[in-house]
Amino acid sequence: MDINQEKSVEQLFTNEPLVLYDYLLRNTLSSIYIEQKKTQRDGWENYFNLLIDKFAIHSSSFFHLSCGIIEHRKSGEQVRMNGYDIFTVNAVFRTIIETYATLHHIFIEPTSYEEKEFRFLLWKIDGLTEKSRFLINEKDFTEAKTIMENDRIILGKVISKFQNCQFYKSLSQNQIDKIYKPEKKRFHWRFLHSNGEIKPLNIISLINHVFKARMFVYTYKHTSIHTHSNYYALEEFEKIRGKVLSEKQTDPLVRLAIMTTAMLIDDICIVDDNAKLLPLPIPIINFVRGMSKSIRESAD
Repeated sequence: MDINQEKSVEQLFTNEPLVLYDYLLRNTLSSIYIEQKKTQRDGWENYFNLLIDKFAIHSSSFFHLSCGIIEHRKSGEQVRMNGYDIFTVNAVFRTIIETYATLHHIFIEPTSYEEKEFRFLLWKIDGLTEKSRFLINEKDFTEAKTIMENDRIILGKVISKFQNCQFYKSLSQNQIDKIYKPEKKRFHWRFLHSNGEIKPLNIISLINHVFKARMFVYTYKHTSIHTHSNYYALEEFEKIRGKVLSEKQTDPLVRLAIMTTAMLIDDICIVDDNAKLLPLPIPIINFVRGMSKSIRESAD
């Protein structure tokens, strides 16, 4: 699709969001990603690339699920009907939201290299600690004992590096205690930092902070209901089971995925010199910047 020659981006967003989503994923985001990969990122900074990889993989799955990948039993030669996997669609969208929020929180929002490193290390400590809680016995399999011992060594090294990083040393013990309690194995890698003050955030608060617009928080909560097999998820499923869903029912989630993708593209272009130099179609540039700015400045 030639975005300059066909329908406007705004028309596609309103009337054919799947077409626009496909273009953003396979053309814009893909091209941006190739350019930013030219920037050397070693060690912990490479997780910026890995989070983009994760975002892209989930987004591809979400796109195909949104198209309908299960042929309905009533489908025929004249009318082809695809079933809609409401549970997986919602679960994958929830993961897309969390992945973007994590990337933005660790790699975009901090104003200094030192704070990025601090956030990453705390995130890593939390992840390794969570892994240590897996119910694994040293005798479960041959490598179990070695893996568990290596994990303990790695965690100890990361904790030491964290406690000696510059940003850690710049905070008062009172502020550190709000997010880091190793004796209780409590590590809050989600937090706000302003004027030397730290405020821990839960996942909902982080989503609200990153996206601003209330519709993202509402949708995150709604998709979580489907992910965790809440009663209401089954009730909603029963109402649509065996029925043909209109685009009015499925397109809103696709539009939110488009908005999230636009925010990611905007972020990459802000922080990466190679990506920002990539010549993109003017309509796409205007759409990405406008959409990103609108969401970040939302007050609802």
